[in-house]
Amino acid sequence: MASDTRIRRIASILKNVPLLATLNTEEREKLAAKLKIQAVPDKHQILKQGAVGDEFFIITKGEVVVTRENEQGVTAELGRLKAGDYFGETALLNNTTRGATITANGSVTLFYLTRVKFNSLFSKNRLNVQFAKRNAVSAGNQKNLKYTPKMPANATKTKSAATKQLILKAVQRNVLFLELDRDQTMQIIDEMYRTEISEGVNAVKQGDLGDNLYVVESGEFHVFVKGSYVGTLGAGTCFGELALMYNSPRAATVTAVTDTAVWVVDRFTFRRVVTGLTRRKFDLYVQFLKQVPLLAPLAAYERRKIAEALEEFTYQSGEIVFNQGDVGDSMYIVHSGEAIVTITGKAGTTEVNRIQPGSYFGERALIKNETRAATITAGGNLRVLKLDNLAFQLLLGPLEDILKQKVESYEDVKEVASLATDMKKSKITEASRADSTHDVEFNDLKLIGTLGKGSFGHVTLMQHRRTKNTYALKAVNKTQIVQTGQQSHIMSEKKVMAAMNHPFLIKLYKTFQDNDRLYFLLEPSLGGELFSVLREKTFFSENTARFYAGSVVCAFEYMHNMNFIYRDLKPENLLLDSKGVMKVTDFGFAKDVSSGRTWTLCGTPDYLAPEIVAGKGHGKGVDWWTLGIFIYEMLASYPPFFDEDPMKTYAKIMHGRINYPSHFSKESISLVKKLLHPKAIKRLGVVRGGAKLIKKHSWFHGFDWESLVDMTMAAPIVPKIKNDLDISNFDTYDEDDEIMFYEDDGTGWADEF
Repeated sequence: MASDTRIRRIASILKNVPLLATLNTEEREKLAAKLKIQAVPDKHQILKQGAVGDEFFIITKGEVVVTRENEQGVTAELGRLKAGDYFGETALLNNTTRGATITANGSVTLFYLTRVKFNSLFSKNRLNVQFAKRNAVSAGNQKNLKYTPKMPANATKTKSAATKQLILKAVQRNVLFLELDRDQTMQIIDEMYRTEISEGVNAVKQGDLGDNLYVVESGEFHVFVKGSYVGTLGAGTCFGELALMYNSPRAATVTAVTDTAVWVVDRFTFRRVVTGLTRRKFDLYVQFLKQVPLLAPLAAYERRKIAEALEEFTYQSGEIVFNQGDVGDSMYIVHSGEAIVTITGKAGTTEVNRIQPGSYFGERALIKNETRAATITAGGNLRVLKLDNLAFQLLLGPLEDILKQKVESYEDVKEVASLATDMKKSKITEASRADSTHDVEFNDLKLIGTLGKGSFGHVTLMQHRRTKNTYALKAVNKTQIVQTGQQSHIMSEKKVMAAMNHPFLIKLYKTFQDNDRLYFLLEPSLGGELFSVLREKTFFSENTARFYAGSVVCAFEYMHNMNFIYRDLKPENLLLDSKGVMKVTDFGFAKDVSSGRTWTLCGTPDYLAPEIVAGKGHGKGVDWWTLGIFIYEMLASYPPFFDEDPMKTYAKIMHGRINYPSHFSKESISLVKKLLHPKAIKRLGVVRGGAKLIKKHSWFHGFDWESLVDMTMAAPIVPKIKNDLDISNFDTYDEDDEIMFYEDDGTGWADEF
């Protein structure tokens, strides 16, 4: 009989297995109690690549080596797993061939469980709970939200130094504050107000929507989930932080068990402070770069790219930035304070200059790694912006080449031309169909059935009464758009879709509106969502995943060359047509970024890039991040940062630690790592070469990009579609749709729809 301590220890490991994350505590302990123990000698093969397996393993002692043999018969080591690691978890779902060989390196002790035993403990569908469709989230557009913090009458913003320190200590380790500098954090603290909550009163109630983060100054709260007590919060703790990201139902009820005092900040104030200071700082960085003559040949958008690569460093008085004779690899701009320049010669050390804010030094390091001609020391507290040569070259290439070429555009004109050629090569053209939609009126359309319902839209299949052509019609309630501050998003969606024509992007034919709704008349793709196919098959082979990932690469490459970003890639937003061709749909978060970075928090939690979570402003790099998540999910069946608790998901995203299943190939791990680089400026797709470098990555070795785009490549999965009216590949929905009557707000935001 397993001891309670051992069961709890194993259950805690099981909680970290994404595939088992939806099991509750009782179920995990039940599973832990049934695990068998096995001792494995040195060099013993626990799993063999290609063999069918039905066992899941947890290492409790020792180390195993993971290897994989490629098509040429060459075996490579993928990694090593140690105590606490696990492997073979997908065998709990179905008979799957092992993707790698796992061999004991020394004696190893394992816990293991067979699929038959697992199914005897739980329903066969028990693991499918986590596969529910994921809704996108958005913080809303501040310009459209008329929000005034609801401060109680007795509230105050006055704080002592000790109080500020208490709040700072409470929030500084919170994931939403990790990337904020001290100026941003202190300004948010300055905006917080104090209020009192009496004994027995709920600060927040489970299921209610909320806008506020709370920091406890005094008193005590009890936390309840579904009525059950789960913990206590006292002075110096905080709760409600998810509300600072977007309007989400509270996950717990927090009740004062004594008279309490709390400090409060709402989401809109938080986002305003973070966004405002980051914008101003970024604009200042760009202005600083304009003052550097060596960078004068750069175009404005190139300076913006470089501004994103600047890193802040602080030096205390007397601290050395670099020494005379050091090899130079970075230039510096003085943000605040003063830098003292000294030169040491035969006669001794002499001060030759003092560098003031806005000025720079060490710029020649961007051309050649020369030795430093002087020593730079902080005169008082010194804050500098550092630009290293490697980051510069990753983004723009060697500065020396740029100077010689007199500023050739970073955007590759040939690439745009080749994309246009790709469109001509496409065997599927919608030109005739698009022309026919000019005469389509809303009243000419007959409802066939519902294709999908989401947070911001209801999509139906419609048939034209005369021509019998079918269309997808997306309807969005105007009231809901205004309530959620999505006016700019919906107008951007129309603008972006109207401008694009690509075989892997759903086409927009026409738009309509009535008093209560906006309508998009779209190209139908009746093969259903890739989400449904992935859930049915659990995970894809690398060849299948390559087909869909390649389609996304081409779609994003096209969009980015038009300066559009997508921001909501996930299997739920990818449709299959009758031939199995993948189509990107739902452009509700797409945006023109010609003018530079954008700041709105939006996307799907599992797929959010760290720069979106941090609210630091973002650009095209977020799409390449989502591609990395997408590839991982196709190969693993779950996203890399999955957690039932959204804040834990965001913490994982910010910390960036990823566990790769043992069946992942070395090439797939390499590509995902490069796409999920925490710094956008060093992310594959963003670095110089753009999407072309992704296409050249070893994971795509031998992939025929031309046949993919002209659609002569056979799709790995071809859906069964009886005719143009067949909606059987989509989930069944209630046809009734609640009508939200709209009262015109007088702003005219939808006049040009």
